[in-house]
Amino acid sequence: MHNQLDLHDLESNLETMKKSIINSFSNSYFCKDYKDLIENKKLVFVDDEETIPIQNWGIHSEKYANLKLNRINLIESEKLVFGIDSSCIKIAEVEDGGLYAVKGSICISFKGKPIAHLKIGPLMFYLNEEVLHNLRFDRNIFKLILFNDEYAKKFLRVNIERYIQFWISKLVSGSIILIDGSLKSSVFENHIHNLSTIIENSVINKNSVIGISKSSKIKILKYLSYPLIRSTLPSYVDINLIIKSLISKTYGEHLLVKLSNNEYSNILRADVVSYNNDLNYTLGTLLYNELINFGYPSTLSLSHHVSVFSNTELASVKSFIKANYSIKEITHENARASVLGAAWR
Repeated sequence: MHNQLDLHDLESNLETMKKSIINSFSNSYFCKDYKDLIENKKLVFVDDEETIPIQNWGIHSEKYANLKLNRINLIESEKLVFGIDSSCIKIAEVEDGGLYAVKGSICISFKGKPIAHLKIGPLMFYLNEEVLHNLRFDRNIFKLILFNDEYAKKFLRVNIERYIQFWISKLVSGSIILIDGSLKSSVFENHIHNLSTIIENSVINKNSVIGISKSSKIKILKYLSYPLIRSTLPSYVDINLIIKSLISKTYGEHLLVKLSNNEYSNILRADVVSYNNDLNYTLGTLLYNELINFGYPSTLSLSHHVSVFSNTELASVKSFIKANYSIKEITHENARASVLGAAWR
């Protein structure tokens, strides 16, 4: 679908891209049947929740009022915008591991309007010593994943997102790829579908990559956002020196951005890799082709909502496991409720 942006060709090109991605998943390690590994094992179904905190970093500090502010001018250049996100939940505790479900999603915008989306999953993952040993990760990473549920879910989210990003970076050109989070290499990504390769593919195919973060643990960014809070126009502040001095293995230009002229627009961190090294062009074309809602790209917002597990999906996954695997379900008790009483459930 290289550079095919005529509206009458757009639908067929998107369908071709979707089929290519689905076919790649069908032949990958994501689509694996764990029936033989789980057969006749005891497990406990667990509940899991996903949340999306979006916050404004609005802390006033006159000290940074004169920080250089760069205006983002709208540039009327037609590009597809791909927003990618995922979610992961733990389905069950198994006697020698954990059973998880993961979903990925791609939402696409063009000329300021969402035009399509693709949901990938739910896909089941069974993680135990045997599975992780076959994946050949570093022993310390192996232990983190095996002994901590949050790291296990992060491992699965990182890998499904990198896999989607990898194929998007190869299948499209002249587009903008939005990633939920910073452009930072993860210890959980594999050596094939890693961020470095995704960025390399993108530059070759003239795609720009933008990582959007809704929050940060770096406190000074709260104060540096002050000029943006006062701005009535889409703008950005350069934070390269701070990010590169504190964080290793990051990519792109590091910014605080305000993508809307709305008074209550969110201030976000953005890591930007422009294939032509033109930061203003990349951000300007993003504003033209993306629907910005309170400062946040709609493709990422929609992609999040598409990827989140509903109660119906969770029930369906559990029913599928019960119907297709010979498992021995055992009951469990909420220890907190048991000790403190029903009022604390």
